[in-house]
Amino acid sequence: MITGIGSLPFVDVDQAIDLIFSTCCEVPFWPQLPKRAFMEGMYAQFLEGVPGVVFDPQGESVYIDTEDTTGVERFYEDFYEGHMDAFRITEGTAPGLYRLVERLPEIGDQVKLIKGHVTGPFTMGLGIKDRQGKAIIYDASYFDMVKKALHMKARWTISLFKSRFPEKDVIIFFDEPYMVSFGSAYVSVSKEDVVGLMNEVLDGLDAKKGIHCCGNTDWSVLFDVHTDIINYDAVEYMDTIFYYRTELEGFFKRGGMIAPGIIPSSEQALAVSSEQIRGWWGRFLELASAVEGSTGSEYLFTPSCGLGTVSPEAAERVFHLLAEFASSLVSPAPR
Repeated sequence: MITGIGSLPFVDVDQAIDLIFSTCCEVPFWPQLPKRAFMEGMYAQFLEGVPGVVFDPQGESVYIDTEDTTGVERFYEDFYEGHMDAFRITEGTAPGLYRLVERLPEIGDQVKLIKGHVTGPFTMGLGIKDRQGKAIIYDASYFDMVKKALHMKARWTISLFKSRFPEKDVIIFFDEPYMVSFGSAYVSVSKEDVVGLMNEVLDGLDAKKGIHCCGNTDWSVLFDVHTDIINYDAVEYMDTIFYYRTELEGFFKRGGMIAPGIIPSSEQALAVSSEQIRGWWGRFLELASAVEGSTGSEYLFTPSCGLGTVSPEAAERVFHLLAEFASSLVSPAPR
């Protein structure tokens, strides 16, 4: 099975949906279109309705006014009383989500999983700053709201899919590009704290859960998180996830799956051949087969990262290569 990370480089929603339906019909995902509007960026799109958030479309920035406490009491009331609609992602902010739901019956019989995505808490915490330029992850009081908002927006997305398509399973990915900074001199957050904040957001969600990281990191951190799938760039960082063999074995034994990003998410895709892709896959199988507990059933393949910044031609090439590769596999691959 194949799917996408989330972002695509189109401004026309139906053009994005058409590409998804023609290539990812088993695991369709809703397209995030950052070139269409500022609010479709990975930060702004998931902070809508959170107290203190200031959106600056002209400057294309988002920051936090921690002194603005308007709506904080209501925020916590909505959270603890489970008012999911208060945490909805609106159609104006994510038209691709609503259009996917509207058009999904077109391919309903082929769908095995419906995929949603949310920016992960570690990335949100480091990527969003207050007025003084301090990452909001270091403001425990305010960051508590961010974590709760991300959890509820994931719950709302899952509920939307299940209410419309109750016979379909749902998968929700948390995108964590900032995990490449973990352990650096610029990030003073412990492994225990990262695992704890991710589990706080992921726990209790009624769906399969995945974490996407598009660079190298300390993979032992993510192996400790309560997630079902870890998705990584298997083109540029193929071997790195296998350096943590003991932790990876434990992840596999708990039923975890590695979803390799097997196609470059860049203009490089225009020059990639099917032979190169099969070579990367062969290397992945070689590494995976040496890890105890890695044998399993079907794999989930993705591009190496989101495609919001590439050309439309490259994005189309990525998904057609991905679909061609997946269809060429004649036997189940190890998990």
